[in-house]
Amino acid sequence: MQSFSKEKCCQFWRDNDIGFFHSEPSNGVVWHNNFFQCINHIINKWFTIFIRVFKENNILVVIVNVYSSCNLQEKTQIWDELKAIRLREACNSWCILGDFNSIRKDGERKGVNCGRSNKREMQGFNNFIDSMEVVDIPNIGRKYMWYKPNGKAKSRHDRFLTCFEWLQHWPGCKQYVLNRNISDHCALILKSKVVDWGPKSFRFLDMWHEDKDFDSFIKKKWESYKVQGNNFQMIMDKLKRLKSDLKGWNKKVFGDTQKLKLELTNRIHELDSLDNVDNLEDNKIMERRELLSQLQVNNMRNESLSQQKSRVLWFKQGDSNSKYFHASIKWRRIRNEIKGTHSTISGSWEEDPIIVKEIVNEFYKRKMSAHEDIGVRLDNVEFKL
Repeated sequence: MQSFSKEKCCQFWRDNDIGFFHSEPSNGVVWHNNFFQCINHIINKWFTIFIRVFKENNILVVIVNVYSSCNLQEKTQIWDELKAIRLREACNSWCILGDFNSIRKDGERKGVNCGRSNKREMQGFNNFIDSMEVVDIPNIGRKYMWYKPNGKAKSRHDRFLTCFEWLQHWPGCKQYVLNRNISDHCALILKSKVVDWGPKSFRFLDMWHEDKDFDSFIKKKWESYKVQGNNFQMIMDKLKRLKSDLKGWNKKVFGDTQKLKLELTNRIHELDSLDNVDNLEDNKIMERRELLSQLQVNNMRNESLSQQKSRVLWFKQGDSNSKYFHASIKWRRIRNEIKGTHSTISGSWEEDPIIVKEIVNEFYKRKMSAHEDIGVRLDNVEFKL
């Protein structure tokens, strides 16, 4: 990298309209000027920070390229410096990438026995990730990114860490591990690709129980459905109809809780502004009191919804942190999302929803098909409707 020049970068990139920066010991960044405008940069021995504007939608981002030391004391110093810079910078859209020379859990390193120092390193690295409010996004491809030349040790030193604000702009981020060549490291690529997997599954919301007419509504609807077929088919048809009716009922009774919150707070602000000019009339005072009551109920519903979506079990009613729970929801969706699957025929990685669905369908057809008569019959089983 010491002899690397912009001319060589242009030759490698096959484009002259690029920006290039290199710092020691082996830290460099190349970008295309059509996409990024560099605003500022911070240079450190072990990392380089670039503050840039993504031109397509004028988003300010911070990109950190790390080449960490192998020494735990120096690693701790690097983490502390990055945390301090994170607190100072106004921009919240961060992406930290590179060779961290650290792992998060035992399974990310093989062939190396570090004992207690390994535990301290993992704890320190995980604390750093939590303090920076970034997440280790899903990994596609190889499990390990670094291999010792003799093949006796391997590790996951390299990774992308992104904050939740970054994922708001590019929600489909995944890191792809490419095949290794002459280097002892595998190249990583960060891609943002949002895939439409079709209709979302039905979710029962806990806040529905708050409505006193909910149970009677369910019972009335269930008894009103006239369906035909065997008992199992009748249950499925009734559940399908109930799902549709519940969606309409939820929209009518609860509506859009976030939209309602905005409308209530705006009206309360209007009344407060009038009160600053002159004393409110009695009817306006009553209106504000009623609006505050509605806002409190609506906030409780939003908290209940956030808790259920994030599935944080230790959450206590009335003690929510909205940013934290929205972040938990986002990370849970990213973690649980189907990224793709390997084809059983070619062995290649497939991400196209149509192909993935066909592969999954064929897998469960083989898995659930009976190759011989096991003597189990459901003909005389009575299902309660």
